[in-house]
Amino acid sequence: MDRIRYLPDSTSSVIGEIKCGILFVMAFWSGPSIKAFHLLTEILSRLDPDGKLEVVVVDTDGAEGFFVHPAFKDKLSGAGEVAWVIGGMIQSTSGLGYNPNCFEPNTEALLSEWLQWRRAES
Repeated sequence: MDRIRYLPDSTSSVIGEIKCGILFVMAFWSGPSIKAFHLLTEILSRLDPDGKLEVVVVDTDGAEGFFVHPAFKDKLSGAGEVAWVIGGMIQSTSGLGYNPNCFEPNTEALLSEWLQWRRAES
C-alpha cells in the first residue's frame, strides 16, 4: 500500500506529525503483531479504499520512546498495538495486547472525523 510510511527508528514525536491516520506498532518477531497488521490492512482496504487515512508503522525494536508515552506506557506487548490519530492527538488505542475487535469501529470513527476535519478545512 502506497499510503504506508514505515519508520524502523522513531520517537513518539511522530504522533504529532500525523494529521489524520493510524499508527501501528509492529513487532516483526511476533505472530500476533503480524496477524494484527494483516487484519488492519484488510479493514483499511475495505473501509478506506481511496487511502484518505495516513498509516504510520513504527518498529517496536527501534521505538523505545513509545514505551514511555502516556498513551502506550504499560500497553505495549508486541502484539500489534494501534493508535488512531487526528491532528497529532491520539483519539483511541487498541489497548494492551492483541485486540482486533476495535480495529473496525475505531477506523470507522476516524474516517467520520476525517470527513468533519476536511469540511472544516474547506
